[in-house]
Amino acid sequence: MPKRRLTSESPWGYPIALLWRGSVIPLILPNVLFSVAVAIGVSYFYLAVGLDIAIAGSIIPSLSIVIGLILAFRTNTAYDRFWEGRKIWTTMNTNIRNIARVIWVGIKEKPHSDGILSFSAINDQKLRAINMLLAFAVATKHHLRAEYGTSYRDLQGLLPEDFVPCKSESNLRTQYINHRQHIRTDKNDWVIQRDNSNASMSLPLEISYQLSLWINYVKEKELIDIPYQGQCSMALSNMIDCFGNLERILLTPIPVAYNIHLKQILTMYCCILPFTTVRDVRWLTIPLCGAVAFTLFGIEAIGNQIEDPFGFDTNDLKLDDFCYDLMLELDYIVQTVPQDQSSIFGSPTTPQVPKQQQQQQRNILIQI
Repeated sequence: MPKRRLTSESPWGYPIALLWRGSVIPLILPNVLFSVAVAIGVSYFYLAVGLDIAIAGSIIPSLSIVIGLILAFRTNTAYDRFWEGRKIWTTMNTNIRNIARVIWVGIKEKPHSDGILSFSAINDQKLRAINMLLAFAVATKHHLRAEYGTSYRDLQGLLPEDFVPCKSESNLRTQYINHRQHIRTDKNDWVIQRDNSNASMSLPLEISYQLSLWINYVKEKELIDIPYQGQCSMALSNMIDCFGNLERILLTPIPVAYNIHLKQILTMYCCILPFTTVRDVRWLTIPLCGAVAFTLFGIEAIGNQIEDPFGFDTNDLKLDDFCYDLMLELDYIVQTVPQDQSSIFGSPTTPQVPKQQQQQQRNILIQI
């Protein structure tokens, strides 16, 4: 199956300036209409009624400089968050690819003996671990979208049947952040103990612990060399680091006071502008103020959209596509990539896996 394109194009080929889907026009339309209404009122009272309400335009340059600086800072900050989220996700994907490569080609397949897994059992565990790697990425996507738990279509079949996730699917840590419940809890709740009913952990972190335990297990069984074990442990640590950085972007939004003040300044500017232009451009004040409001509120709305790049908006990161592409890559490893050097050079002394068994292995990865 070919990879899906991560960019959208108009099927009719009309100019991008005429596109409605993906634009911020629906978001800014009320503000633009309000600014136009103010401009209509000012123009009517000055030109039709004859009421002299025009003011000097000398204050506009000063306001324009301030608004330009604030908007530039707002947009740059929002895009930095968007771009950093994309870079961190790519780093996480790279570490998942590295672990999958080491698992597939670095874990030995020893013949069956006492205490040593059989050839089939080792391959099943490899596939199980690769599924867990994909589950880490998918669970991270859901966590960033505040979708907790495991009851999602793209997670079904990736986690082992005996995997028991954290019982707190509502994520108590997020509740603490939102409602400050940690301030009102009893002091004993802060003590680390085995019978703490409020214990909670994010699903990606649970998966990382399971993978770390499995890597230690195959090392104990001498199925993986120490350098490979070190690579897997380092990559797992990097994945957790990426997960923490993604949480940092999600849980550290731009302060609300800044957004409110910026919106107030833009509204004030668009309301003052018709008073300064009606004397010179007369009825053209109406379309002029509409164009200015469209420009300023549009830039501000773009910043609001991309500051949280993990949602479902058209301009957000395509996390579903990223996970789908990762699934295709891991599926290709299982189906095509040989597991030892002899498979490449065709050594006749190494027993080959029967084709029927290979096909069973290929069908284990669940399509998202």
